[in-house]
Amino acid sequence: MSSLKFSTPELRLATATLATLAALAPTIYFLLPSKPQDKTTHLKTFNSLLKSYSTLRPEALVSTASRDFTHTVLPASLALPSRPLAAFKQHAGMIFSLFETFEMAPQANGSGEAVHFSRETDTVIAHCKMGGKVDGESVMGRKLVESGLREWWTECVLFVRLSGDGERVVEVREFVDSARAEELQRRLKGVLRD
Repeated sequence: MSSLKFSTPELRLATATLATLAALAPTIYFLLPSKPQDKTTHLKTFNSLLKSYSTLRPEALVSTASRDFTHTVLPASLALPSRPLAAFKQHAGMIFSLFETFEMAPQANGSGEAVHFSRETDTVIAHCKMGGKVDGESVMGRKLVESGLREWWTECVLFVRLSGDGERVVEVREFVDSARAEELQRRLKGVLRD
């Protein structure tokens, strides 16, 4: 059996090499690209929520909602109540009845990003353009058409908190353009105050 013998310089070189690798390992880990945001369950659920707006079906909109879901419209100066799941579903049905088509589309910022995900808070944030073509056949849609609106567009910032596993929407905080929201309220004569 052979005996391995290392000289002192060889041991020093091996020790220095191992120490360098140990110091670089965390750096390499942090420099490697993380899982792309759009591949996470959280982002898939968020994108599913956004797509459900275009169905004009409240059932589709709440399909990923948790049992303790809440929806809050901000700023608080609009004095719109936070809504639990059932009230939100009813409100969404009323809003959807105004439209023939509707979309909620994230708007990219200067660096091209449109959606931001915080792993620490399980929250997705997006600046969105929302609206669509008004349905002149519906009772309330007809009021908008008669007031000169064939399409309605506005913007909002969505703060969507999801469950830890990303499968369920727990809370939506929707910061809207208050002037546009108040204008819509005026045109509909109080329908949105429910």
